[in-house]
Formats: sequence, C-alpha cells, structure tokens
Amino acid sequence: MENMKEIDFLGQPSVARLRKEIVNICNSYSHPWDILAELCQNSVDAILLYNQRFGDMHKKDHYIEIHINSRERSIYIKDTGIGFSLEKFAELLAPNGTDKDVIPNLIGEKGVGLTYTIFISNEYIINTKSVNAYIKGRIKNASLWKNGKINDLPCFEVITWKEDNFNPEETYTEISIKDVEKIYPDEEDIFYQTVDILVYLLRTKTAIGWLKGIFESRNLDVKVKLKFSDINGKEFSAEVPTKYMLPQEFVSNTVELGKFKSEAASLDDRQKAKKLQGKAIVKQGSEMRSGRKINFYAFFAPSRNLWKDISEKNKLFININGEKKYLYQGGIYVGIKGMPTGVVIEPPVTGYAGYWPNFYIILEDDSITMDVGRKSIPGRTKGILKEIAKNIFQEFIPFIKYTTVDPAVTAGTLATIQQYEKHKEFENLRKLPDIGIDKINYLKHPDGQEAGVVALFHELVVSGLLKGYYTLKMGYKQTYDLWGIYRIKKEYVDNNFHHLANEYGIIETPIIIEFKYRAEDILDDFEKNIKYFTDIDLIVCWDLDETKFTKQGVKVEPLTKKDVFFYGSNYKLIWPGAYNLGTASEKPVLALRKFIQDYVTNQ
Repeated sequence: MENMKEIDFLGQPSVARLRKEIVNICNSYSHPWDILAELCQNSVDAILLYNQRFGDMHKKDHYIEIHINSRERSIYIKDTGIGFSLEKFAELLAPNGTDKDVIPNLIGEKGVGLTYTIFISNEYIINTKSVNAYIKGRIKNASLWKNGKINDLPCFEVITWKEDNFNPEETYTEISIKDVEKIYPDEEDIFYQTVDILVYLLRTKTAIGWLKGIFESRNLDVKVKLKFSDINGKEFSAEVPTKYMLPQEFVSNTVELGKFKSEAASLDDRQKAKKLQGKAIVKQGSEMRSGRKINFYAFFAPSRNLWKDISEKNKLFININGEKKYLYQGGIYVGIKGMPTGVVIEPPVTGYAGYWPNFYIILEDDSITMDVGRKSIPGRTKGILKEIAKNIFQEFIPFIKYTTVDPAVTAGTLATIQQYEKHKEFENLRKLPDIGIDKINYLKHPDGQEAGVVALFHELVVSGLLKGYYTLKMGYKQTYDLWGIYRIKKEYVDNNFHHLANEYGIIETPIIIEFKYRAEDILDDFEKNIKYFTDIDLIVCWDLDETKFTKQGVKVEPLTKKDVFFYGSNYKLIWPGAYNLGTASEKPVLALRKFIQDYVTNQ
C-alpha cells in the first residue's frame, strides 16, 4: 500500500539555500558603482512616493545627503522620502521583498537592491520615520555570514521602535553602511575615487542623474549634497545637480539637427560647412515601438578627441598600469523610468561605421525589465533600441561631413567596416604596455585573454627565462590545459628540495598546469567541479586579485625563496579545509606579470 503525503517544497528555505540565494543576488551585481545606484534609487523612489501620496497636502523641500568615507569604507545616505512601511518592514529587508511592483513610476521593482546593500557590508544601520512608525536598528556581520565566515544568521537588532501617528512632513530615512566588502581593484573601487569622479558616477549611473528632466521636463526637485573623505582623510563636498551629465554641458557650440535640416535646403555645401564646422549636432525626441514610447537623446561630437578633452578637463579618468582610462566616452546608453542604468549596447552594423565613436546616445525605455544587477537587457528589446539608434545615425550622416574635424570615413561597405574595426583593434593593441624583454617576440601585455597567457608562457620557456617545463600534450578538449614534465637541475631550486634529485642532480616529476588570465577564475572551476584541486600542480596566470580570494576564504601569500619548487612561481594559495576541496592545502601560482616585472627590474 502506497503512503501518500504532501511535501511543502516552497516553504521556509534552509539556511544553506537562503545563503546561496543571497550570494547569487550579490554576485549578480558587477559594477563598482552598484551600491551607490541602489541606495540612490531607493532614496529617489521614497521621495517620488511621498510626492504621490502627500505632495498636494504636505509639500516639503526634499533633499538627499550622501557621505562617503574611504578609510572606513562606509556610506551614509539620508532622504526626506516616505520612510519605511511599518506593516512591511521585515518583508522589505528580506530578499525579493518589495512594495514597488504595484506602484507606477517608481524605479525599483525586484526587491533585491536592499538585500545587496545589506549583505555587501558588516554593519547596516537604518533610522526611518514613516507616518505610522519610528524605527531604528542595525544588522551586523551580514557579509561575514554570506561568505560563510560565521554561522549565526544576521538579524535586525531593534534600537528604537515606536508606533504612532506622525506628520508626513517629518518622514525620512537614514541608512549607514560600514565595512563594505572590497571586491574591485583600487583603480575601480568607489572608495579610491576622487570627488569629481563620484559626482560623475552619481549623475551618469544612478537615479540622481534624472533623465525625465531631459525628455519630459519632469524635474526632480531634490537637493543633493555629497560629502567625501578620501583615503588620505582629506574632506570634500559638492552640490550634485539632479540631472544627467549630458555632453552639452561641456560644449558651447551646438546645432539642433531638426532646425538645421529646415535651413539646409537653401544652403550650398560651402554655407553648410560654415554653419556646422567644428560644432556638435544634437537631437532629442521619441519613437513609438510595440505600443510603447522610447525617448532618445543624440549628440554627435565633431571630433572623437572631445571625450578625452572632457575627461581631462574635469578629471574624469583613472590610471591603470600607468595608462589613463577616460571615463566620459561616446556610446549608446540605456535608461529606464528616469534612471541611467549603466548598460551600454554595441552599435548596429552600418555604413560609415567609423563615425560611431563620435556619438553619445541615450535611449530611455520605461517598459524594460532588466536582469538582477542591471547588467543586460532582453535581446528583443536590445534589437528595437539598436534599430532606433541606427535610424538616428542615418539621419545625422548627410550632415556629418560638414561638422567633423576627424578624418572622413567615406566607404559604406561591410569590407570597409571590417577595415576600420581592424585598424581600431591595432590602435588599441599598440596602447597596451610593453613586455620589455628583448629575448622574446611577445611584445605587449596580454589583453585579458587566457590564450595570451599560454603564448607568453611558452615564449618564456623557449627563451630559457623559464626553466624546467616540458610539454607532453595540451588542448581545449582536455580537462586540464597542459600535461607535461617538470625537469630541473637542483641548483635552480632551494636546498629544501635537493633530496628529490637523482644521481645526476636532476629533479623530474609529471606536472599538470592550469592557465588563467586572472588566477581567481579558478575558483569558479572548483565550485562547479569542472577542475579538481588535487590534480593541478601549478596555476599559471597573468595576475591575481587577492581580494577575490579573500572573499572566498582563500589566503594569498608571496612565496619565499625556500618555498619555490616550480621555477618562477611567486605566490601560494592557501585553502581552508572547509572549502570542500579536500584537506587544507596550498597551491603554487606563477603570475607572469610579477615574474616579468622582477626580471626587467633586475636587468
């Protein structure tokens, strides 16, 4: 006789499942500015919601105050919005908890932003007053729990809880986040930026850069003040305009395309050039697609150097390996419900493709449903947006030759597009830092490709700069990248390993090598059981990010001379036993960037 019973598979999740869900939410965010974007979005939504419910009866001067402290890795934000709902307070703190999905015109909808800001830090303090409650409390060690460092579930510790009827004009929310995780390298980490770059990020990547003011003249009547204490303790403050940082702010000579087209019919080429030469062309408007309105703003720069000039003059650049990376760039940017998303879509295939870098286009589509973390948009929607961008591009083309001070791009065939792309790729490659070793033919730093690491490794081996590595077999279809023999004279390793040598003074052992551009990418292979920890003898990479390993509980230590068995290896990774990779162990790493730097320095 069969036993029938119901299984509640949708009930209360286990701790392990809850942790995994939160880890997935946090990992879905991939931009250094995401924490600012989520905090600002919640503040703007709170003010918009206040105006919807109480604006007619209880008007007030709204403001958002933001403090960023680099030394403490802390962010404080206060808004004069509606405050947290008493009835849904606990639900709003939980993953996927939101009350915005049924309220029109609000930006947030998925209920994961608050979860992300809580679990990316180890102290989260909220102080909020709504019309029916004043609540103050904190959540501690959320990041440590998420990363498996502690077992106690984070909870909201109540400091003050008062239920009463409050005047809507008194509502506000303060959030203070401390000990924010370090995920990104210094040059990208928001706590290592300047106040100028932080203002740029707020105005181009967060809801502070309010797009509705461009397209619908719906201004965000909010004063925003930023206070910033940099890594050296120096303090700055700035008033941040609540409007998107359009390129027109930096250009005095612009021509509106529609107006010029109406005049152009009566002008000859010389007259057109006189009116347009060296000036930017702009157009904004909207198109209806699939029953929805898509707003657009388009700006054509007379020279691609304009983006560099804007970045230089406004200190909007970061230094990576001695090279300046300019932040203000042309592109096709996507917005939704007044908020810039940070998503950039690639240009469509067109003739005269060499002019695409001159364009700065913003497309706002309020119907977009983005993925968690706002990394991408659905393919069909992307196709519609690219089609609109293409139409804009083609409308500008007849007039570009009169304005541009860049070399003309006259061909319109696919072959010419490919030639341009090839030329552009060579230009980018030439900008890469030099390896600087005459004994090898590999000239530049690898540009993010694992294949570049493999090629550079073999060139160093063939040149004799890396000793002892002999290849038996390698290829993409194998589980591991290289199967070979490590054969080294004992004088090239420390005395600690001399007992391994044969009577001829040679140490020989089979070796399995795994190649990665960044060593931390191996973590994903181990988690998915694609690779097995105990099988790999040496990880060869271009570089590694210690913070990414630390986040997973893996220590990174430089190798001392007495620890070096594999020639050239310079780091060791130390896994805890709890990492489910077998017993606690170490794995050597050969980081080629450091190997080359040390070699060049000692020459």
